[in-house]
Amino acid sequence: MKRREFYLQDDQSNKYWTVEVQGKEVVTTNGRIGAKPRETRASFDDAGAALREAEKEVLAKRRKGYLEGDLSAVPEYVPGLPPRFVRINHDDYHAQYVGKTAGGDQFFLTFPFVPRLGSETGGEYIALYLFDEFGLLKEAKVYSEHEQGLTTKTAIQEFTAQLLAGLGKYKFADIKVAPFSVERFGRPFGLIFDPGDEDDGNDEPYITVTVEPGNYMAFNPPWDGDYDT
Repeated sequence: MKRREFYLQDDQSNKYWTVEVQGKEVVTTNGRIGAKPRETRASFDDAGAALREAEKEVLAKRRKGYLEGDLSAVPEYVPGLPPRFVRINHDDYHAQYVGKTAGGDQFFLTFPFVPRLGSETGGEYIALYLFDEFGLLKEAKVYSEHEQGLTTKTAIQEFTAQLLAGLGKYKFADIKVAPFSVERFGRPFGLIFDPGDEDDGNDEPYITVTVEPGNYMAFNPPWDGDYDT
């Protein structure tokens, strides 16, 4: 394995990690971006064992949120970055339909809405977000209940069941996914990061990731699954 470079920049971290297989050794370096690296060497019985260990470590880093890329091209760290992951704990309320598929993907089925206020006509939606095993968005399907003709609670439940069935085998479970935003129906949908306002008089900005539209789930540091409604 040639040298591979990874980095993690979010609201709490600014660090990197590299890995390389040299014969029977796995050589890694890590540290804060811009700081002197710390090197570690581990020896194995043969080159195959070293390669398997390196691949295992790469997978572990990816699951922690590290991204692969050229370290020389990583932008300078600035405060106020979004979290790498937000945990969504399965519950019987707004997180009723979160879980994992048999193939290892993660999903979040939810019900965004736009209130009918003033000139805003409003609207109610069903959104199914699919993420890979590392928490990155793969697909966003958003449906208007009005356009789908879903005028009763039973119709909405049946449509929801169809979307879940389309996932194949799955189980409800806690998930960890990255904030994201996609545009549908002329507005942003997703888990949207808000760095807060530094000029609101508080010592620190009020940082949130909210499910939009509707702002009906608001996550805060330490992003452990608790949310406000």
